[in-house]
Amino acid sequence: MFTTAVLWVGSKSLSHVLAGIERTKDRLLDAGAVSEAARAQIIAAVMAYWGAHPGVAVSIVEKLLNYAILSPAVVVQWALSDHDGSRLSQAHVYEMVAHTVAKVTGRARQVLLLTSAAGGMIMDVDGASAAGSIPEVQAMRDLFKLLDDSLVAWASGSKDEMIEAADSGSGGRDLLVKHWGKRWLRVFRRRAAIEEAFVVDVAKRAAIAAVDADGAVANGAAVDADVARANGSGGEGHGGEDAEIE
Repeated sequence: MFTTAVLWVGSKSLSHVLAGIERTKDRLLDAGAVSEAARAQIIAAVMAYWGAHPGVAVSIVEKLLNYAILSPAVVVQWALSDHDGSRLSQAHVYEMVAHTVAKVTGRARQVLLLTSAAGGMIMDVDGASAAGSIPEVQAMRDLFKLLDDSLVAWASGSKDEMIEAADSGSGGRDLLVKHWGKRWLRVFRRRAAIEEAFVVDVAKRAAIAAVDADGAVANGAAVDADVARANGSGGEGHGGEDAEIE
């Protein structure tokens, strides 16, 4: 009810509703902190109120994500928990999920590169242990796992709602839902593979840089030792010449 009131106050334009969220973000944070169901209800209120303008609704959800009023997992769960799978065919729902994934992967890449540049990664041959200690990377992996688990159920037809619908004789519609589920699954599995390849690549580059740095230090120490020995032997030679002159 509170979310709907905020949306009504700012219904004149997108800038008005974003300003309303800015003013009431503390209240919205408290409302969303109650439970995941409460956060899902916030999304449902936004999508219902702006149903005639889904692009505005997607922008509002992104704003709520930026303020941490909503979590990426809740957005994915809301999008894929539809009782009949119809949201899989809606372009604005896909856009909302894709933007959410992009936010999470972008943050993971940023932190990964910063950590690598600062030399704070523990390298492994495949980069697994290097990234496992970074919360943002783990959050990205958890989100992709949530997507995969949810989409497999729709793509394979093993969702409880689809089994019940099959018993009632709506097989044609189930085929469409499975088709959309497979398309979503293919897209986000490819995206997950790309991000994992990026993690491994950064880890390998950091490992090579660490080896090069260690080699440079070792070479520098060897050069210093050679110079010290040369200076020592040169001093002894001069000492001998001075003795002969005397």
